[in-house]
Amino acid sequence: MHIQEKDGLKILRFDNFRDVTEADCAVSTRAGGRSAGPYAGLNLGVGTGDKIENVEENLALLCGALGWDPARVARMRQRHTANVAVVEGGGAVPAENTDALVTASQGVPLLAVSADCALTVFYDRRRRVLAVAHSGWRGALLGIYGAVINVMRLRWGTQPADVLAGVSPMISAGQYPVKGDFLEKLKAFRPGGGDRRFLTVKDGLHFFNLRELLRAQLEEEGVKDHEFMHLCTYTEKDQFYSWRRDGEKTGRFGLIAALK
Repeated sequence: MHIQEKDGLKILRFDNFRDVTEADCAVSTRAGGRSAGPYAGLNLGVGTGDKIENVEENLALLCGALGWDPARVARMRQRHTANVAVVEGGGAVPAENTDALVTASQGVPLLAVSADCALTVFYDRRRRVLAVAHSGWRGALLGIYGAVINVMRLRWGTQPADVLAGVSPMISAGQYPVKGDFLEKLKAFRPGGGDRRFLTVKDGLHFFNLRELLRAQLEEEGVKDHEFMHLCTYTEKDQFYSWRRDGEKTGRFGLIAALK
């Protein structure tokens, strides 16, 4: 990971995308922006309670720093699903009940937002296909990574060995205590004791490691070239919004990516 500071914004970049010339992606932080109060900074989340004009101006600031047209951004109404939408043109009504977007169209930025969950970019270097995904524990258990790869494979013939992936900051295991109902779900979806890889126990409490589950799923899908940004959205209060830390009145940071 490396940091770019431009126009008052602090933007995070993946090192494994440094040599990619046909696509670009970035992860936003709270730095800069027009939002105030609990949303202070570069809030990109529509429906958070922030003024819509602030959110739109924040998106325009981010796109301006990256050289993209905010009117062409493709968005989605995320619902913790494994649903994937194919995007052919930007600026349309956000895809409903969707947590991943895929495109082969140039100049169409794809946006995913979060306040603790992981945001992931996928890029097929051979076929020039791009995707972004939002994944918390529900999306992970439902297999959203596999759903994205399958759409790319079915429509464009993508092979996982050709895919480059980058995963944003997310809540760390140390800040993610879980209860019995979650443990039962994890065991059901990861049978045979595999759930133990993603849990730690401290003082009688179980803590869930979302990052390691997503890493395992990338490996299982055959995506070997991947990078994780090892920052915690919960503890890095000055940089990220966090639903678990701040509750419903908080903003969203984003991962945005486009083909050139």
